[in-house]
Amino acid sequence: MLGALARWREAQRAGRRDHHGSAIAWVYNHGQEADMGRFAAYGECLRGGRARAEALGYGVTEFWLGPGGLTEARFAEVLQARGIRGVVLAPQARPGGALHLPWEHLSAVAIGYTLAEPALHVVSNNHFQTMTHLLETLLARGRKRIGVYLWEEDNRRVLGRAASSFQAWRKARRIPLFGYEVPCKAVFLNWVHRNRLDTVVTRAQETGDWLRGAGLGDLERASYALDENETGPGMDHNNAAIGAAAVDWVTRLVERGDQGVPELPCRMLITGVWRDARTTRPAICPRAE
Repeated sequence: MLGALARWREAQRAGRRDHHGSAIAWVYNHGQEADMGRFAAYGECLRGGRARAEALGYGVTEFWLGPGGLTEARFAEVLQARGIRGVVLAPQARPGGALHLPWEHLSAVAIGYTLAEPALHVVSNNHFQTMTHLLETLLARGRKRIGVYLWEEDNRRVLGRAASSFQAWRKARRIPLFGYEVPCKAVFLNWVHRNRLDTVVTRAQETGDWLRGAGLGDLERASYALDENETGPGMDHNNAAIGAAAVDWVTRLVERGDQGVPELPCRMLITGVWRDARTTRPAICPRAE
């Protein structure tokens, strides 16, 4: 009841400056010219965050820092002027990002592990569980010679969790793991033939065309991180649910007046689910209590 009252009172004040009511800042710590099309999941996170914010009586306002956007100092001024106290940090363009803001006045949650400084509360996919479930599903479907074609950028962005999960299976199941920076058709097909694979786990969508062109259309391709418009098979990381959980967490911090860099940063891990061509996308997760 006190939380509801706090939201109502804040909405009355914010209504004079923002027709969406109490605002949550959704922050991109990279210039607007950054090629974020490489990571379709970020749009899904924002969609889920907006839906959760609307349900809770908040609005989400996007801010861009860096080239073409705001400086950190100017952004701090904007937050103060608009009375915004809740901040969701979208994933950084590159791992190891840093952001210097007046955190003592803010309630903040980061999505993913790419923000290195400060150490905030984090909402992320449970990468180890997701990858493990993917391999268990393929084995249950009768796949015997599984290979993993892993984009090293993905692995760096999750602090090695992707590769470590696959590697946990390598000794028992002899699952070959090939890390690449830029996908190469000749190298990929040579790796497939050399290991006599019947299944390839990868998010590189072009590999499907490469396999069909090489007469290997019967070889199954499964994605370890399905994009929003992919039909499967593979793992859906529930990115909309991740965005919803981040907003949910921030609003509770705001309502409690819990501000500043946490002494004990916590992590909320969202479970991934297997999805094939016939599976509908999962609903956004309910509010965590």
